Amino acid sequence: MPSEPVLTQTAAGDGNRERETGSLRGRVLGGIGWNLATQVVNQATRVAVGVLLARLLSPHEFGIAGMALIFSGFAVVFTDLSLGAALIQRRTIDELDRSTVFWTTLAIGIAFTGLGIGLSGTVASFFGEPQAKPLVAVLAVSFTLSSLGATQQALLTRELAYRSLQLREMAALTAGSIAGVVLAVAGYGPWAIVVQSVVYGAASVVLLWLLSSWRPRPIYSLESLRSLGGFGIKLFGSRLLAYANLNADNLLVGRVLGAAALGTYGLAYNTMFTPMLRIGLPIQQVVAPAFSRMQDDTSRLWTAWTRSKRLSAALLAPAFLAILVTAPDLVPVVFGAKWRHAVPVLQFLCCAGVAHVLVTLNWSVLQARGRAGTLLRLNLLVSAVTVGAFVVGLRWGVAGVAGSYAVAKWVLVLPDTWITCRAIGARTLETLHCSAAAIPSAVAAAIVGYGARVALAGAGAPPELRLALVLATGFAAYVTLIALLAPALVEEVRQLVKRGAVAPAAAA
Repeated sequence: MPSEPVLTQTAAGDGNRERETGSLRGRVLGGIGWNLATQVVNQATRVAVGVLLARLLSPHEFGIAGMALIFSGFAVVFTDLSLGAALIQRRTIDELDRSTVFWTTLAIGIAFTGLGIGLSGTVASFFGEPQAKPLVAVLAVSFTLSSLGATQQALLTRELAYRSLQLREMAALTAGSIAGVVLAVAGYGPWAIVVQSVVYGAASVVLLWLLSSWRPRPIYSLESLRSLGGFGIKLFGSRLLAYANLNADNLLVGRVLGAAALGTYGLAYNTMFTPMLRIGLPIQQVVAPAFSRMQDDTSRLWTAWTRSKRLSAALLAPAFLAILVTAPDLVPVVFGAKWRHAVPVLQFLCCAGVAHVLVTLNWSVLQARGRAGTLLRLNLLVSAVTVGAFVVGLRWGVAGVAGSYAVAKWVLVLPDTWITCRAIGARTLETLHCSAAAIPSAVAAAIVGYGARVALAGAGAPPELRLALVLATGFAAYVTLIALLAPALVEEVRQLVKRGAVAPAAAA
């Protein structure tokens, strides 16, 4: 942990700083509370739609759609070259900065839409699936859609406008979900997933423009582009490598093992990633801009960083372990018996998820400190180890890929934490201790849940009953243990839930 700085401020200065700290902390906690509260709606929608699509589509159809989605995922990385993140990180920006980023981002998005349409046949040939060609061509529109809303989203994030961002997310998710389910019921196979993605992107852009008061002006500055790009291009490299980490497995599985294997792997990964998407990502979106505001106060930044990591781990670790323990019942009960091969894949991926909670928000704090070069080097290390693990695991099929990934994630915990702590002058072991505070309770609760599952299976309980009772038993055990061993953490979570409950009422 960084040493406390020597303070020479006046009493009035100290008071202003305390008020600023309290105000920012209140906005951050309120933002996390709002995000977590709205995730109830989002998660219910995603789970319902995911289950319906899994039951209506085959693993092969899922896999074909997944092949197209690998390519369209580049839209998130390429459309603004991380210039939006530079707007968030920069202490002060002006209209030239905002408009320059918008026009640059739009030009890149349109260019990549054209490139995506042109390369659709090549992508389909790479996977050996002709059906993927029109899917890739349609999904190429995502580049332009993403570019149209990227600057508005960055500005709303910079302003900590969590309510607007979450309202946009809920409405766009609903629109995309309806479109996807309608097409799946009508028998359009992989097109259901593709159209769901495009409709979500289009609705998201429309809502961002409605919720943001800023509009681009017909002005442009190469100097502004150079200034923002110096930080953005390094961060872009890091994001590109992070994208490779997240999608190299899909690329290799689809190319080597085929569409059905990719469908199985994709379903398992999406199930595992649900807690990260619905809990971890909202916390990251809230705290990242707040970290940027305290980037020069390392002691305060370390405290905020470790508190956020501790909270994330307390929510994520038990979720991953609950999925791991219940997977043999969860998969057939929720998705159907045709997905039974996803069970070991899902369990291995959940092991990787537990490792991930120990390094969550590391990249956010490096970005906030402007350490884009360090972040890039860290991503190079992570990419080399992770992609190597994917290649090694292919010989054992999709379960081998997932298992190798889990091993790689645990191997990377210590170097990832050490590099981040070194960049901000913090102690590695102390930081890891804060991150892992809730994990022993989560592991103990998972053991209790596993024991309950074994006992229920021995008694001949049906899988639906086993799933419900094991989840209830594990949850009760975790709440009890965390209340006894970490009461301060329970209070933090309680405050967030309270703020989340109040936020929608206040917004009404």
